[in-house]
Amino acid sequence: MNIAKMSLLSLALLFPLSGCGGNNASTTEAAQEGNTDAGYQKLDIKLSHVASDNTPKGLAALKFKEIVESESGGNIEVKVYPSGQLYGDNDEIEAVQANNVQIIIPSAAKLSGFEETFEIFDLPFMFKNEEHLRAFEDGEGGQQLLATLDEYGMKGLSFWPNGFKHITNNKVAVDEPSDVKGLKVRTHGGQIINEVYEAMGASSTKIAFNETYQALQLGTIDGQENSIVNIETQKYGEVQSNLTLTSHARSEYAVVTNKQWWDGLEPKTQELLTEAMKTATQEGRNQVEKLETEAIEKIKSEGKMAIVELTDEQKEAFKQAIQPVFDKWAQKMNQDIINKAIEAGN
Repeated sequence: MNIAKMSLLSLALLFPLSGCGGNNASTTEAAQEGNTDAGYQKLDIKLSHVASDNTPKGLAALKFKEIVESESGGNIEVKVYPSGQLYGDNDEIEAVQANNVQIIIPSAAKLSGFEETFEIFDLPFMFKNEEHLRAFEDGEGGQQLLATLDEYGMKGLSFWPNGFKHITNNKVAVDEPSDVKGLKVRTHGGQIINEVYEAMGASSTKIAFNETYQALQLGTIDGQENSIVNIETQKYGEVQSNLTLTSHARSEYAVVTNKQWWDGLEPKTQELLTEAMKTATQEGRNQVEKLETEAIEKIKSEGKMAIVELTDEQKEAFKQAIQPVFDKWAQKMNQDIINKAIEAGN
């Protein structure tokens, strides 16, 4: 275990119940009016995430809140803190380990310090489509990956979607790997994605999400990679002339709770939260599908970016160009989970 892991784990052990006193209160004698299943314990749940309420993640969180509060007759209150109001990217994991917040929804890659296989979503062309991805996440492989968090004071509840990534740039219409050569591309950072662009002869740089538009506008970078929804909502069409639908990697979230807190809940409360999480996960998936369809149609109607939709043969050329990156990093991950991810697409 590295020093970062030891530090976080130690924090969880020292302060397992801080910041959430009273959450394991005894059950009420009767539920509030309208509750068909009496006896849910009184409980406050803090849910923190960094996206806005009108994103797929934000809407899924609100769906979770709605179901839990309704089904518990108001005995369980879910307090949602969007847009980093409570905790941000840099401190939310430590906060959930210390039980200062009960649920967080970080990018899966942020958990790679505990288990490197959480970077599976960055592996180029790991998942062929939404069906392949969901079969992995809902199946044995995805659940096995979430379970690796148990030893670090956390429990993985689900994966929530954020869409496949695509490439925009202001230089050339990209329809083969050689077109990417020489481009300066903004990414979210990380060794895997950096090597993906290196393999195609491009350079990549990490720039904060909220600074990307200006960097494109000033010509500091030639292009960027992102989901269709982000590309449209961030108005990249105003400063980019080309969009290639590569689907080369995935942006994915993990829903994480404090394990000791979860284990201390009454069984019927756990069951309610588990079922609510399943419905919320489906809500997020539905929202991504809906918003991506709307976003691509809007981009097409605006006509500001030329759109390249790769054929299967063209996509295979990209896959082959960066296969060495996949092979190198997949070998560093849990091979059983990697094999299950591959099998999920068959």
